[in-house]
Amino acid sequence: MHGPASRLMSRPPLAFMRLKRLFDEGAELTLPEMAMRLGISERHARRVLHELIDGGLPLVHRREGRRKVYFLPEGQRETTLQQISLTEEEVLALTVAVEAARATLAATPLGAPLEHAFSKLLHELAPNVYSFSLEELPSHWHFGSPGIIPINAEIFHTLSRAIEEKRTVLIDYHTASNNTVSRNRRIDPLMFGMPGGSWLVVAWCHRRRAIRDFAIAGIRAIRPTDTFFAPPDGFDPELYFRDRFGSLAGEVLTVRLLVEADRAPYFERKVYHPTQQIERHLEDGRIIVSFEAAGLEALRAFCLSWGSGVKVLDPPELVARMQEESRALARHYPGE
Repeated sequence: MHGPASRLMSRPPLAFMRLKRLFDEGAELTLPEMAMRLGISERHARRVLHELIDGGLPLVHRREGRRKVYFLPEGQRETTLQQISLTEEEVLALTVAVEAARATLAATPLGAPLEHAFSKLLHELAPNVYSFSLEELPSHWHFGSPGIIPINAEIFHTLSRAIEEKRTVLIDYHTASNNTVSRNRRIDPLMFGMPGGSWLVVAWCHRRRAIRDFAIAGIRAIRPTDTFFAPPDGFDPELYFRDRFGSLAGEVLTVRLLVEADRAPYFERKVYHPTQQIERHLEDGRIIVSFEAAGLEALRAFCLSWGSGVKVLDPPELVARMQEESRALARHYPGE
């Protein structure tokens, strides 16, 4: 047995196992209720309860009048899966999926539980024989390095519960662009996202009266309210994320790029955005590529990454940003 109850006796009696299962299922019980549910005396139920606690099960309690109500915090509950059969291809897919998830979840509070769950799975799969090595398989795949800035566990879990419960929260939020903190900002969190490698929460902002992205790293404090909400009519997560080009959303823009001949093959064999189109092939080997994308800052960074191999044609505001950036770079690297 693994997890919070790993120190529990190896061959527990029936009442012991049944009571633990009740707590794992979310039951909140007084001592008389335990006795009734198990069909034993209160004295026996008290002994079983203390065996669970002494064995390491992290039970907590609250008082209701003169009685204590015992329960297991949600994050400490264990789920026992029924025996399932997996093909070798399914085992391979599952193992590779875990490697991909590691890169995504490492900075979140879900990173460690993922490692523990996968260790349990490997323990169960180890006796079987496959055409590949379970131990060596992780070294055969690479999905990028995880983010180096860990996400605050309390903020992450509070947001997660609020999304599930559709509960409004108040946040103190740091806006990096102007280095200010807005306090008690009321938002309705709709979903998590990780476009461009940055964790964010998509939420209805009561101040802006619109859906906005909030970088989770920018949330300094969070407080649940007693208010619940219904998601905005017509909100479609897939469509919401389709147009963006970076971590934060903005106005959708039509972007046209003149790509030099030596860079053209990159755009011909890789789609950098779902709306990418090659509008025209020029006689000298250059191409004109277009996108419909959101996030001016992310677009600017993308274009800069190509150096002189890409020239922005539209929109005018992005052209102006690129010209400004070019002048700033020229000042940093003056010629002789």
